[in-house]
Amino acid sequence: MPFVQIDGTDIHYTDQGEGRPVVLLHGRSASAACWDWHITRLSKHCRVIAYDSVNHGFSSNSPRDVPEPDRREELDGFLGALGLQRPVLVGQSQGAMTVLRWAVRNPGRAASLVVTGMGWPLTGDHPMNPLVDGLWIDSRGFEADWAAGHPEVPAQYSRVRSTATSIEATRHPRPLSPGAAEFFDEDFGDRLRTIADPVHIAVGDLDFAAAPARNLATLLPHAELTILEGAAHSAYLQSLDTFLDVVFRALDD
Repeated sequence: MPFVQIDGTDIHYTDQGEGRPVVLLHGRSASAACWDWHITRLSKHCRVIAYDSVNHGFSSNSPRDVPEPDRREELDGFLGALGLQRPVLVGQSQGAMTVLRWAVRNPGRAASLVVTGMGWPLTGDHPMNPLVDGLWIDSRGFEADWAAGHPEVPAQYSRVRSTATSIEATRHPRPLSPGAAEFFDEDFGDRLRTIADPVHIAVGDLDFAAAPARNLATLLPHAELTILEGAAHSAYLQSLDTFLDVVFRALDD
């Protein structure tokens, strides 16, 4: 179980396969283990690295009384610590937000970007998963009929998210880092337009982020947009085969 120190934070990660590095960034309340279904397939073709962001998975918790570390800086530190050059960055939800923020500041450093479950701007209410004593007992990220037909997947997905670190963070939420607020600035769309890296956007048509994802595609005319039919916020897992096709196209970039 490898760990790396980034600015005093103990970060857990997995590293499998060989070849072009593909770095997977999980969403809020998730963990690197939420990518296990993808890693099994991808690691046969490339080097796949997934890490637990601070306050998630098996990484350490930030202090309760200060804003959490900036996840963009965390990603930059992680890439540097492992010496990863020109990676394919794949982010889901919060992880996709981190990928976009990083790409704005680091033009040309990624081989390609894959963004799923995220777009810009974010507006309205975002459905959250129910918590019981800090445990993620259910996931509303899957379309209801699909989840009913595949009950083991939402159950497994929920369990791998309920680590001691995530329970601590949900019982005692940390303030967002000041840097994360930039994503909600009115002019951040202008900064997004500066991204020149190949971008692949994948979103479920039932996802609350579907409209922002379509708008993101208009801001980035060189981006490829894939709509995952009948899928919600966890489309990257519900529509696993189609989503992996998107990642493989990003590898071809």
